[in-house]
Amino acid sequence: MYLRHVLRIIMMLSAAVTTMAQQTSAALPPAGFQFTGTWDCVGSFANGKPHHSTFNGSLVLKNTWIRLEESDVSPASGYVAEYLIGYDASTRKVVEYDANNFSGATYTSDEGWQGSALTLTSAIASDPKASYQQNRFIFHVDSPDTFTMDWQVRRTSAPEWTPADHLPCKRISPKQ
Repeated sequence: MYLRHVLRIIMMLSAAVTTMAQQTSAALPPAGFQFTGTWDCVGSFANGKPHHSTFNGSLVLKNTWIRLEESDVSPASGYVAEYLIGYDASTRKVVEYDANNFSGATYTSDEGWQGSALTLTSAIASDPKASYQQNRFIFHVDSPDTFTMDWQVRRTSAPEWTPADHLPCKRISPKQ
């Protein structure tokens, strides 16, 4: 009787540890890729105007969260941001906290990384005067030293997403 009880506890603990590992891994990029280092990102906004940014990436909080710091080079708007991407156990979702010098936002993903892509979506805007109803960021790993970040918006409740920013990034300094 005692042995059965101990075995049942061991099985439950094993399942809990496996679940926690799977949840944390849902927030981490595909094997062989890390966001660590410095990135040069050159792309364009949907209106065709160029967009040039630098990103600095690191792993924080015992390597369980990704921190990306963005600083726009062009346009010279002064835009700077810090993004934290990780697994939120309370919501059971991958989340991105976006703090920037213009605003702040939270994005979520129920699925986490799907192959080489992570899609993080905002809540639907409650302000009817908002310039868009919803927005999302799609991170796509292209190779060990390149990724693309796409920003898309929904202007109405229609299911179509409209491209807003396309930013291919190349690592320019080693992983830290």
